[in-house]
Amino acid sequence: MSALKSLEEEWQEWLKINLARGVPANNLAASLFERGWVDAAYELISKSSNQKIPHVNITNNYVELSDKRVSLSFVCYKPFVTVINDFLSPEECDALISDADQKLKASRVVDHEDGSFVEHSARTSTSTGYHRGEIDIIKTIEARIADLINWPVDHGEGLQVLRYEDGGEYRPHFDFFDPAKKSSRLVTKQGGQRVGTFLMYLSEVDSGGSTRFPNLNFEIRPNKGSALYFANTNLKGEIEPLTLHAGMPVTEGVKYLATKWLREKPYI
Repeated sequence: MSALKSLEEEWQEWLKINLARGVPANNLAASLFERGWVDAAYELISKSSNQKIPHVNITNNYVELSDKRVSLSFVCYKPFVTVINDFLSPEECDALISDADQKLKASRVVDHEDGSFVEHSARTSTSTGYHRGEIDIIKTIEARIADLINWPVDHGEGLQVLRYEDGGEYRPHFDFFDPAKKSSRLVTKQGGQRVGTFLMYLSEVDSGGSTRFPNLNFEIRPNKGSALYFANTNLKGEIEPLTLHAGMPVTEGVKYLATKWLREKPYI
């Protein structure tokens, strides 16, 4: 039975009235979530067109996209985290690596003071960034991401491809912009908050290179073609400290990763 239909009649009526009033589904879902009705909360978001957060339809164990079917192998509800199998084909992974390899430079991070991008010892990789739709493979991937997470392509930064060699890592960090920091006020002028992160593993890695969430006590290990999505904000749009994560050191092999950060508004 549907989790929403299993709610008490008074709550079903409450939902009907508030949806008719135009209240965003994610705000109503937050109330359900706080009362312990987790499945009903995410079912509401998945089924509603009136929501203001990116989301993955987790009603089934698979999602039918416009160009392929993908399966979900892992879901965490606070914060929302999901692993998507076979999001990219081996050929798409190889094509993206081949193009990016010619352009790699030392990776950078956002400076906490002025919002500029600077090199830092916490992030030891090389990377290259693309403009949205810069090449055909990027257009295909961006359209597929938008289809999966129900979020417009223009509400996202350009795709970034990274290469981590022996010992390469990205120490624990947040992807959201902390409102308490001066730099956040500068970088959110364009596109607003980073509401979600979409990672794609482009290569197999013999040892190391996992994406670890230390506050949640689990990690996702690289699997060529799979993807990882996590929400940097909760159902109410507030930053989520539990999204602290790290790219663990590669100890054998080479790790290629593609990253797409989602914004709350159009990122021009």
